[in-house]
Amino acid sequence: MGLVMEKQVPPEPAVRRNMGKSESQMDIMEKSGKPGKRRWTVAEISLSILLLLVSCALAGLVVLYTSAVKEQSNRPSVSKSSTREGQLFRSDHNNVCTTADCVSAAAWLLQNMDKSVKPCDNFYQYACGGWLERHVIPETSSHHSVIDILRDKLEIVLKGVLETESEQDRDAVKKAKVLYSSCMNESLIEQRDSQPLLRLIESIGDWPVASDDWNTTTGETWSLEDTLATLTARYHKKVLLDMNVWTDDQDSRRHIICFYFNLQISAERVMKRDVQRRNQTHGFIGKI
Repeated sequence: MGLVMEKQVPPEPAVRRNMGKSESQMDIMEKSGKPGKRRWTVAEISLSILLLLVSCALAGLVVLYTSAVKEQSNRPSVSKSSTREGQLFRSDHNNVCTTADCVSAAAWLLQNMDKSVKPCDNFYQYACGGWLERHVIPETSSHHSVIDILRDKLEIVLKGVLETESEQDRDAVKKAKVLYSSCMNESLIEQRDSQPLLRLIESIGDWPVASDDWNTTTGETWSLEDTLATLTARYHKKVLLDMNVWTDDQDSRRHIICFYFNLQISAERVMKRDVQRRNQTHGFIGKI
């Protein structure tokens, strides 16, 4: 019995699933498997462009500010600010006035000081010692101060204003100039003599000392109230009583009308004179 030998064929490998498919189909499948990129909308693109422009503008401003600060620090910084009287030059670093008026005022203050004295020892001498050395009390005055010097300068300025005529003056200025010219007209004052004063006294009720028959002519109709009212209203002279408006001491939110006697200075003078007379009398009696 003959043996028949058959050729044993090995089993074929497993066929891949993608067998039989083209390369294009495989690429499409791979691309479809990956997640797709999201496209930007028009609003997002506009906002991004706007943000980029703003960032560029801010960067430009920072560069300009830095360059301006460097230029200002390199050159002498003096700013000009116009005023009514002229140009005022001030330093931007320490804000010190350098006009002619400021320099002269500073020099005047330094001249009035006495730096040889310590301010804690004698502040008055330290602040006013230089002024005391350079000024002397005039023979025509009992005192002398900065206020007196300023008053003299003011009188010179007022003299020039009152002696200058102008059509644009207000009524108050015109009246002041008329009063000044009448006071300076010495020839007319000497010519009139005491007649204006006597007429003034007669208009307010006459003066018993200057009248021989005051009791029979004016004394019967004379009234203290009417005389005080005339002096206050027409001549603005408060003889016995004075009135003013002040803040209430008990309530600062209110204002009160204050009445007070206007003879306090006169009373003090009379009391001083009485004391002097008494001292003189006692001294005279002691000598006897």
